[in-house]
Amino acid sequence: MNIWLKEVDINDDDKYCNLLIELASYHDVYARPVPSGFSKNDFDSFKKARIQMASGIDLPSFVVPTNTYFVMDDDMPIGYATLKHKLKPNIPGGHLGCCLKKEYQNKGIGRMVSEMLSEVAYYDLGIEKLIYTSKCENIQSQRSISKMGASFVGKQDGYYFY
Repeated sequence: MNIWLKEVDINDDDKYCNLLIELASYHDVYARPVPSGFSKNDFDSFKKARIQMASGIDLPSFVVPTNTYFVMDDDMPIGYATLKHKLKPNIPGGHLGCCLKKEYQNKGIGRMVSEMLSEVAYYDLGIEKLIYTSKCENIQSQRSISKMGASFVGKQDGYYFY
């Protein structure tokens, strides 16, 4: 496997759209990238919105700058990841999200993606503090976060915070 991150681009084609449609169909996903009714008709506006979110320009006051990536295995998109520059508009600290195709789950790829996003956050964006969250029932995510050395901070509203 050759896992890497590709930032969302206006020229992304159907293979990326098809991935999002597949991920949207998962009922047990914890970080669904798009609503369950997502279709090819929504893809252009999705790309434009994600590019604008990465720029941080002209965002509504409740939206934080967020970089969006496709998780790639060689030239095949296998997942989706986000890097929020802040937890909330008034709360510093970046936040990571990742959703992988089912056949790529439980293989250590989520941890690899989290490590790559952590490096982007620190070295490219200057984000010194990352906040990791996991739904209480998402054991896979909790294992991944622990393997990265994050310390448990607390529990709130069905989420663990690290």
